[in-house]
Amino acid sequence: MNATFGSSSAGFDTVVNQVGTYNVFLLNGNTAVATTSFYTTNKLIVTMDMVVAGTCTFVQGVTRGEQFIPRFYAHYASNDAPMTNNTKGASINFTTPSGQVENAPWDGYAHLFDNAVSPNWNYTYVGAWSPEVNASDGLGNTGTYKYTGSPFVITPAELSTSITLLNTSTGQGLASISNGEGVTIVADITYPANAEPTPGFAGPLTPTRGGSVTAQVGWGFYNMTSGTFGGTKSPGALIGTVLMTYSNKTWTGQFESNSLPTLPAGATFEVAVSSKDSASPVNAGFAIANLAPATATTSSTLTQTTTQSIVQTTTQSVVQTVQSIPTAVYAALVILLILGLLIGYIIRVPRNQ
Repeated sequence: MNATFGSSSAGFDTVVNQVGTYNVFLLNGNTAVATTSFYTTNKLIVTMDMVVAGTCTFVQGVTRGEQFIPRFYAHYASNDAPMTNNTKGASINFTTPSGQVENAPWDGYAHLFDNAVSPNWNYTYVGAWSPEVNASDGLGNTGTYKYTGSPFVITPAELSTSITLLNTSTGQGLASISNGEGVTIVADITYPANAEPTPGFAGPLTPTRGGSVTAQVGWGFYNMTSGTFGGTKSPGALIGTVLMTYSNKTWTGQFESNSLPTLPAGATFEVAVSSKDSASPVNAGFAIANLAPATATTSSTLTQTTTQSIVQTTTQSVVQTVQSIPTAVYAALVILLILGLLIGYIIRVPRNQ
């Protein structure tokens, strides 16, 4: 024989509806022949983990443009049975980084409760995030949870930056620079890609997002913190600053100098491109491209030219020397040669037969 406690449709129906200890007596007539007890609870045990969208790998932090997916699990404290969408009225809510409360619906693919936090390019609530969770099954069983581990962190994105340097006159790629030579600086600046980006995040940095790009031309050590060339112990100096403008998904600027400094051995000119948008705090990007001084190339060219000049001059001198012998001398030489041959023939000694 058996009886069911705590079911709304069997046994004692809803008699067991309070938290606490229930005593059970088995009566034979008016005599208690056996007793037992059980404890009832309305507690749900709630846990969670965090993955990134696209790969579903566990993460402790993301940058803007990546999607956090907090995943929640609720189990009954009485028998450790999971709460699922099969429980009518089951729900889980959590606090977002902004402090708002959102629902985590049932994910039929992953078989758990989850939702996505999607920080776009201008998402303001960056920094540490420790969610708070509330769970309920609609029958009076509830559970709460506050994450107390190392906080999950959302940070600004680092803009992807690539630099191309062109000769302004020819449009060809440029590897070195000399005085008076125009340089066209072309920078492709985009928001970083990921496996499953926040909708509307990916794309180039544009003026509509408050994009601002500056190119600095200098040489030597570059301090990214201060945005300057050189230091007390590291040589370097700024030569010029170029304001970049946006067109056709790229940022471009023009640089030309007639007073480039003579660099120490091994040093190069550098083009440092920094960028940011109008988010708060900003998403920023940075990259450096090197330009060799043109002196090495010029020296090589001069050496080849000098060698060619020497060869041509020597050849011309030899020809001119030969051509300068008088014609009369040539005639006298020919007559002497003929006389020599005749004399040799006359005085030749006959051979014995």
